Amino acid sequence: MSIEQSKLASMLWGFVTSGLVIFFLFSILVYIQSRQKTFLYYSLYNILLAVSLLYNSPYIPLSVLGDFRNSSFFPLSWFIQIVYNTFLFFFYIEFLELRTYFPKYSKNLIRFLRILIVVSTIMLLYSILSGQTIAYRNFFVYVFIPLITLVVLTALYVAGKIPNKLKYFIISGIIVYQVFAYTALLKSVYTTEGLYPIIFFYVGIMIETTLFMLGLGYKVKLVYQEKINAQNRIIEEQEANQLLKENYQHELERQLEEKVAELKTAIEKNEAEKLNSLTLTFESEISLLKLDALRSQMNPHFIFNALNSIKAYLIDNNKEKAVYYLNKFAKLIRKILESSRNDSVSLDEELETIELYMHIENIRFNDAINFSVNCAQNVNLSTTRLPGLILQPFIENALWHGLMLKEGEKNIAIEVKSMGNTILLSITDNGIGRKKAKEKSEKKSFTKESLGIQFAQERLNYFNKTQGTRYGFIISDLEDETPGITGTSVVFTFLR
Repeated sequence: MSIEQSKLASMLWGFVTSGLVIFFLFSILVYIQSRQKTFLYYSLYNILLAVSLLYNSPYIPLSVLGDFRNSSFFPLSWFIQIVYNTFLFFFYIEFLELRTYFPKYSKNLIRFLRILIVVSTIMLLYSILSGQTIAYRNFFVYVFIPLITLVVLTALYVAGKIPNKLKYFIISGIIVYQVFAYTALLKSVYTTEGLYPIIFFYVGIMIETTLFMLGLGYKVKLVYQEKINAQNRIIEEQEANQLLKENYQHELERQLEEKVAELKTAIEKNEAEKLNSLTLTFESEISLLKLDALRSQMNPHFIFNALNSIKAYLIDNNKEKAVYYLNKFAKLIRKILESSRNDSVSLDEELETIELYMHIENIRFNDAINFSVNCAQNVNLSTTRLPGLILQPFIENALWHGLMLKEGEKNIAIEVKSMGNTILLSITDNGIGRKKAKEKSEKKSFTKESLGIQFAQERLNYFNKTQGTRYGFIISDLEDETPGITGTSVVFTFLR
């Protein structure tokens, strides 16, 4: 090599090495700010490539380089080349977003690179510990170079299929680097004429790194442009939404003006005021009826007493009965809440609710009340609709005003039968009767029964008005019909 070529090689070495260090610092700073792995892998590639060039440094004495060449650590120079090529391929994967376009290929390529690093590390340790540097040289020349050449060709082929302009930076950079690198290799092996081989290698590195940096700059521009486009889309959407809101507001104002005009016309005819008055009165009556219905359908003392009775079972360690009645109680409460939300329930649902109510109330009487429900076979319970819990006040009256003070056997019977298009439902108890119950009630200043019956009648009247039915009930004392027999009978007629 001539003195001129030696000076040129030294100058190019300094230029390339300093450029790689600058690219490393720039890329690592961008990675710290953006956390994009593309810049991390490119910075590692640059610094390792710069380290590998130290072997050709004109500033290191030849004696030192000779000692290093003859030492067992000389395979490190080949190992570093394998590592920086590996990072170059990781950069290639991230830069071109191969995981998005070719997930299977990128997965296999990453697996290959990891295996390559592991095998190279094992071979390096073996060469250093055994002193067989020739083994690592053979691995580098006859295994790594053919494999990496094949991988480069496949990578170029895959990159050519990616539908963006970033691929041209990678393809041109790799091709230029490979051409100059193989030129340097061939010249070092087969000829001693012309430029010093390392000069071709330096030129290839300079062109490759320059193309890659241009590619990174272009990618940053694309990312920035995408952010600007996204912001513009957001602004456009906001403007469109604002326009939509304004149009909607104008439409509302127009509709409001029309409604105001209609209302003025109705007021002039004196119809709107009457309609509003009737509507408010009607809705007020409905609200009061619903409120009174919820209040009268369930005596708060019933809930308190039911829970105390269940608690008593738990205290007596009778868990089976406690659980049994607790399930009944929960089901009853659920049915009461459901009936309060509906205008009507079927007759079979109403009877099921009453049976649950009797199961709970019977705890207070130590199951002493004989309760029965008998339905004729020709009665279709599911098609008959009635106000929810309309029967409960009458069952409650029978319990607490008829049977509570009675000695001996206590019975409540419900019978349902059909007569033509009319369904008859009777509630019969063998209590003390209404006359004695009234006497005791007056002494205690207790008037709940009369209010409950009055409210039941109002509910039936409202139901008849809204549903077009003819429902009613009649209460009579059994003693009036059969002397010597006490008790009360309530007969409901459900006529459509």
